[in-house]
Amino acid sequence: MQEALNGSFYSTAARRWAWLVLLGLSAVFATSALWRPSDNGIILCPFRAITGYPCPGCGMTRAFSAIAHGELWRAVRYNPLSPLLFLAFIAIWAGAAATILNWPRVRALVMRLQPSALATNVLLVIMLAWWVVRLAIGI
Repeated sequence: MQEALNGSFYSTAARRWAWLVLLGLSAVFATSALWRPSDNGIILCPFRAITGYPCPGCGMTRAFSAIAHGELWRAVRYNPLSPLLFLAFIAIWAGAAATILNWPRVRALVMRLQPSALATNVLLVIMLAWWVVRLAIGI
């Protein structure tokens, strides 16, 4: 009731979740923009550090950094799915911002741009298939 009196269209739980998403993705984008990883630097992936094998998302941190610095082809070399995931993160970030700012029309528009459950599942299958190929050919 208090939310309606304040003119908010979204529940307190939705707004809290939106804050977490907004802050988390803002940290991802800021790190991507500020950090320039070397190609032979430290290994940040716990899976790779323990097993010596790349995980399905290996290269994504370096790829996001490359995208943030306008190096799209370099990002694709690190992880071919990185541009799609980066765009999805932008749409999710915008949806969270619209929720916090109480902009239902903007949020509705952004929600149409966010990946559907089917698209997310297809991307997950592609990512796992890429991982198997990567392991098989030793990239």
